[in-house]
Amino acid sequence: MVNPGTVDAPELVRRLAELHKITLTVTVGRDERLRSTIEAIRASSERQFQIIGWTDQMPRLLLESHLLIGKAGGATVQETIAARCPMIVNQIVPGQEEGNARLIVETGSGIVITSPAEVAIAAENAFANDARQWHEWAEKISLLSRPAAALEIARFLLSL
Repeated sequence: MVNPGTVDAPELVRRLAELHKITLTVTVGRDERLRSTIEAIRASSERQFQIIGWTDQMPRLLLESHLLIGKAGGATVQETIAARCPMIVNQIVPGQEEGNARLIVETGSGIVITSPAEVAIAAENAFANDARQWHEWAEKISLLSRPAAALEIARFLLSL
């Protein structure tokens, strides 16, 4: 999930596109300049990957994905947890997102890495050795996931 404010976004996508054992989907939101840059990377890459602009389908995309790489925004982290999708946090807005990143790290649901080269290595390593690291993250994030929490709260309130 590429954040247009991330200066290193094109470099990260370039490095991820070089990994041969992953299927890559890149979301670019409404930033047409970023989309053009990512499309140029795709055109020069040996691999094809999907580029998605703004979408209201993030919950579905997360359920279909094994790993999210993105910033530690509150909605993003909570949707990731609900979808039981481990995360590599590659950007943290100081203050408001630090707790979200800490939640991912302290629960063992993923890691924080900001260097594009290191993110690509971490993504590749997550699926190495029969995806041992990914399985660990997935197990931990599943313990946090309560996708029906809002419904449970509403039922509780109605029962009062």
